[in-house]
Amino acid sequence: MVGVTVDATSTAKTALRRRLRATRRHRLPERDIEAEARALADQVTALVEERTHGRVCRVAAYESLPTEPPTHLLVDRLTAAGYEVVVGVTLPDLDLDWRVIGTPTALGLGAIHDAPVIVAPALAVDRTGNRLGQGGGSYDRALARRHSEALIVVLLHDDELLPADAVPVDAHDIAVDVVVTASGRLVRLDQPDDP
Repeated sequence: MVGVTVDATSTAKTALRRRLRATRRHRLPERDIEAEARALADQVTALVEERTHGRVCRVAAYESLPTEPPTHLLVDRLTAAGYEVVVGVTLPDLDLDWRVIGTPTALGLGAIHDAPVIVAPALAVDRTGNRLGQGGGSYDRALARRHSEALIVVLLHDDELLPADAVPVDAHDIAVDVVVTASGRLVRLDQPDDP
């Protein structure tokens, strides 16, 4: 019975990933990347400052791919404000090591533990906080090593925030706390739905 559930979840995730990736590729030519970058950087920088009470510390982020909401301006702003921004480096086994942005030196798998705010990629998140990643399990493993009080923030396109329980869930999946969309909308998933 368990094998059937895992297979059904896997099949559902694969179908949802396929649809979301196609939508991302389709919208790419029409996007205003710099406007998205400003909106995301404004919201996430304020969120990081709020969460850390202005204390300069480590923040985990990622270097976005062309179809993803852009992170370049966010990373630049956090770095300019004195935060140590670490980004994931995918290892051959698909786990994540970390390095300070702009440097090649590996910090080790546990470097994410020191980040009170983690900006993670996703294809979608539902209102319950369930995150759909790319399917390799890289962030699932990395997020398992986070500090228990770390705030997990996901950047999405507006239509990738889905209704509650729309993302299929496996036992190892870790829920996220906040979604920030490319239009600058911030949604705290532990609070009632926004209009």
